[in-house]
Amino acid sequence: MAKQDPRKVFEQTLLAIGKENPKVVGVSCDSAKGGGMWSFVEAFPERYVEMGISEQNAIGVAAGLSQQGFIPVVVAINPFVTMRCYEQVRDDMGYVNMNVKIVGSGGGLAYSTLGSTHETLEDIAVMRTIPHLTIFTPCDGYEVEQALRKAVEIEGPVYIRMPRQAREDIADPATRSFTPGKAEIFEGGDDVALLVSGTLMNEAREAAALLKEQGIGATVADFMTVKPLDTEAVKALYAKTKMLVSVEEHCDCGGLGTAVAETICSIRSDKPLYRLGIPEGSKEVGPYDEVLDFYGLSAKKIAAKVAELYKAL
Repeated sequence: MAKQDPRKVFEQTLLAIGKENPKVVGVSCDSAKGGGMWSFVEAFPERYVEMGISEQNAIGVAAGLSQQGFIPVVVAINPFVTMRCYEQVRDDMGYVNMNVKIVGSGGGLAYSTLGSTHETLEDIAVMRTIPHLTIFTPCDGYEVEQALRKAVEIEGPVYIRMPRQAREDIADPATRSFTPGKAEIFEGGDDVALLVSGTLMNEAREAAALLKEQGIGATVADFMTVKPLDTEAVKALYAKTKMLVSVEEHCDCGGLGTAVAETICSIRSDKPLYRLGIPEGSKEVGPYDEVLDFYGLSAKKIAAKVAELYKAL
């Protein structure tokens, strides 16, 4: 399947939603063009607020718009719209359950060429603590569209961690159906389950194919919704397979792997859970694919590590 630019998909979807729902308004932090909001701005200039590099103020303005019955969609570069304005997200959105949608453009290592300040390796850990917040981590064009449409339908705060690099759809969209809070399971065997959030689904499915060549059957589970987590899917995969491995483009503490660990610690745990992520405090920069490989998150390195762990059982 052809690769899609997630920001283009977001731009087309936001424009379509804007035509369907006059309550949807755009709020940008100097990211209207880079974040995929420009078509909406051109079509509905009266429904757009440009805040400049002022993410804290943007959240406050969005919360105010929400109180007036609008559905604000805030777009900004990921680290600045999550961690820089955490207090405003917590107080102005979370505590009071405001109907605000945050779209963080370029999560994880997406902006690794711009330095560690633009990498976002802790956002899921931070945002999981926000009351009432739903967290979507789409991996491809289909999921970006679904995430935005479902976010607008949800009455309450939503955070979308939007990819930046073009990616192939992980499956034919005609065969898929997304329900918030439910994982999508790609069966591949009962030996290992790879639990994935967001951008690394392509790598995980390729890793599963490499593991199959070694006689290791790996089921891949797409946890696009990190919060609320599909705990029933986690428990089912835990019961079915011999080992769970979480895979995420995020710090290895506080993200999907931690959420999975919190789930299985509530049941009898006699099987291992391994977490593949990025070590705490990491600051490597460079081309995206190279940095991903450096941290062991390329398909080949995921497969090699999982095979090593499985053979040691």
